[in-house]
Amino acid sequence: MMNWLPTLRRGLVAALLSSCLLPLLAAPVDAPELAAAGPHAVGLRRVSVDVGSVPDLDALAAGNAAAAPQARRLEALLWYPAVAPATTSATATSAPRMLERELRNHAWRGWSQATLRLGVPSRAIPDAPVAAAPATAPRWPVVVLSHGLLIWTEIMSDLAEHLASRGYVVLGLQHDDERHADPLRAALALRPLDQLAALRTLEQIDGSTGDALHQRLQFNKVALLGYSMGGYGALVAAGARVANDGMAYRYVPPQAMTRHTVALGAAEAALRERVGAVVAFAPWGGQTAIGAFKPSGLRAVRAPTLLVAGDQDDISGYGDGTRSVWEALAGAPRWLLTFENARHNIVQNAVPTGLPAGFRSWEWLEEPVWRRDRLLDINRHFVTAFLDRHLRGLTASDQWLNVATPRSNDGVWAVPLGTPATGQFAGPAQGAVTHWTGFQRRWAVGLRLENREPAPQ
Repeated sequence: MMNWLPTLRRGLVAALLSSCLLPLLAAPVDAPELAAAGPHAVGLRRVSVDVGSVPDLDALAAGNAAAAPQARRLEALLWYPAVAPATTSATATSAPRMLERELRNHAWRGWSQATLRLGVPSRAIPDAPVAAAPATAPRWPVVVLSHGLLIWTEIMSDLAEHLASRGYVVLGLQHDDERHADPLRAALALRPLDQLAALRTLEQIDGSTGDALHQRLQFNKVALLGYSMGGYGALVAAGARVANDGMAYRYVPPQAMTRHTVALGAAEAALRERVGAVVAFAPWGGQTAIGAFKPSGLRAVRAPTLLVAGDQDDISGYGDGTRSVWEALAGAPRWLLTFENARHNIVQNAVPTGLPAGFRSWEWLEEPVWRRDRLLDINRHFVTAFLDRHLRGLTASDQWLNVATPRSNDGVWAVPLGTPATGQFAGPAQGAVTHWTGFQRRWAVGLRLENREPAPQ
């Protein structure tokens, strides 16, 4: 047995609160314009999400077609705009305790004998008072966050906390894939149901007299934000239909999967009508070998959609994967942000302190080429611009989303070659000046941003 396992079992892992906390407190000096935190402190609380009755996937897969449905309930974390208390000395210890996660049953990584208790840095203040929304927009827009397969919502806290600081309420679902005999089968069947249930939970919170968020949430336009398998779920919850002749469909008992191949029922359709934006990082399922999505099924998505991917993604694919999904979303206005030479791990925080040392842990969460803080900065910048535009209707965000040249490397600046860079954010492109707005000179490299309007119906 490896010599680190006894130490892990004794729970002596996850020393946080070192210099790794700094990136969450202030954006690096080379971050693009909208990566900086907003004016609000960040509050954090736990929420329970009642998904309702779902098929017993393990029993159905074993051939028991008469298996009774199971009740499904998820833990979740709710980040929200908050008022900072007079003293925040307790934050350094209390917020990471809320963002600890116990990993179990990861035998596929050789961790079957260990219980890993991991945490991530945080700027959040547990149960802080909710901030007052502006009088002109008295309700906070809502984002539902769905993590990738066999990871956990805490590891996407950087983006969640950033959005909360800028006036969004973010509900991060804990799908707990490890509880299922086959996590992939469960994710394919349950992710869309989980995300729609999150909308119902937020509606209940908003309608609960006495809750700090009572009548404080905006429901006419909400956002679904998912990574990898969470991106698959976001697309299906937003209306995409799963193809019934692909591996993804055949992998799941039809009693649990057929509902994702047809038009949504009335209750689910009513929830879908509230989806005003979709953000999918490296959404899984578009690869030809997987076959979850085909153009006819993707055309049903009508909400503005931002896809983000690495062009070397070897998990969800790129040309045969995320990009093909983007091209087929013909019913929606859509953007595709591409990190050149990035693989799949483009959105989660850095590797937590406490994971076993070695390449297998590192490659699970890190990128071979891109700096982690740079990835997070760029994600914060573009997701903020996209949600501000499509949930808040801020047309000023068009300057960051509709770039003058799709490939950032091709942008032309107004200053002569060799002029010292000042770190000033670039303003809107004009005429022959085609740099990307909001980036510092020399720093808008390695990216592509493309957008298309919906095709005529």
